[in-house]
Amino acid sequence: MADMPDTDSAPQSATSSASSAVAEPAQQPTALVYDAAMLTHHVPDEFPEVPDRLELGIAMIEGLIAEETLAADRVLRLDARPATHDELATVHTPAYITKVQMAVERLKERAGDDAGPVKFATDVYISPGSFTAATLAAGAPLVALDAIGEGRARNGYALVRPPGHHARPAQAMGFCLFNNVAVAARYAQRRWGWQKVLIVDYDVHHGNGTQEMFYDDADIVYFSTHQFPWYPGTGASTEMGTDAGKGTTINVPLPPGSGWSVYDPVFRQVLWPVADRMKPDVVLLSAGFDAHWKDPLGDMRLSNADFSDLTLEVTEIADRYCDGRLVVVQEGGYHLDAVAQCMATTLVALTGSDGIVDTLGLAPPMHSRWNDEAIVNALYQLHDLAGYRRKPRRVGKRIETPPTQSE
Repeated sequence: MADMPDTDSAPQSATSSASSAVAEPAQQPTALVYDAAMLTHHVPDEFPEVPDRLELGIAMIEGLIAEETLAADRVLRLDARPATHDELATVHTPAYITKVQMAVERLKERAGDDAGPVKFATDVYISPGSFTAATLAAGAPLVALDAIGEGRARNGYALVRPPGHHARPAQAMGFCLFNNVAVAARYAQRRWGWQKVLIVDYDVHHGNGTQEMFYDDADIVYFSTHQFPWYPGTGASTEMGTDAGKGTTINVPLPPGSGWSVYDPVFRQVLWPVADRMKPDVVLLSAGFDAHWKDPLGDMRLSNADFSDLTLEVTEIADRYCDGRLVVVQEGGYHLDAVAQCMATTLVALTGSDGIVDTLGLAPPMHSRWNDEAIVNALYQLHDLAGYRRKPRRVGKRIETPPTQSE
């Protein structure tokens, strides 16, 4: 660890509140896909992945729209639909899909529709509403992709649970039943012909399921920043794909305590050259907010403003290469205030604004930081990257918002 002044503690956004509606560029709206039935996936008390995560997030978004901080015509509200068995089977085995469905059906037959949650796999529980919730979570990104493909939206946000990026072809794990972003990648290819898919994942945990599903695929690039070593133990930089997919997996394992001073150069100087080389037809973002400094399941140092900038960076890549085609799919994030505010901030970013919903501020200052230049240089050599991109950081406007119910 290099002994040098910490730059994470530098001011990140203006602290003055927005006195009028957030300015929006002239463009199509952002599709926001949600269904309250995803709240019926119940988990035990004290389990991190609770329905409140989504409930507080959608309430905060609706509050911003109601008070006209976020213009209503910038958001196209759409209901999720369940992913079909065939759509799920593009990345999961048919036997596994049936296993999930039958486990929920047997629970309902045995204990009724009001049955409590039961363990299904390591760190995964099911309740009577779980199969409906999980198929809606996998289907919601497909609704957003359709809205984009039909010209009704520029980009989209699938506000879903349970999350998905740990789900393997035939195994549930890490709170995940079906791999929502992976189902979306195959759907983008097969329904819309968007063959080259860039998946960006900034969840604090490595998306082992997503990586596994596309490890030998030449057309799908998986780019992940994640705390390492950490659950689930995968995501080393040397995991780069195999066969036709050799080089299409780009893992960026980061040490605990990494904050903006590390994520910023990785996104600007590593992700951009990857996108420059690939020129994707569509971009998918696995948006987990558990790299937030308040999150109980991670040890990273990002703030709401940082997530805004990372999302804007990915949005700019989509604007550059594929007419803005980007769908954000919700993953982790387990501090209720942080995840709700980051959900609202992400939607604001997708509409083209740098406004920040934030009552939490920055991580406490550190007296040293990791050597980001060494991390970037190592990734350049490993992946044979070319190009160097450095831009000044955007200064976001702090958006005043009522406190969440958890405060």
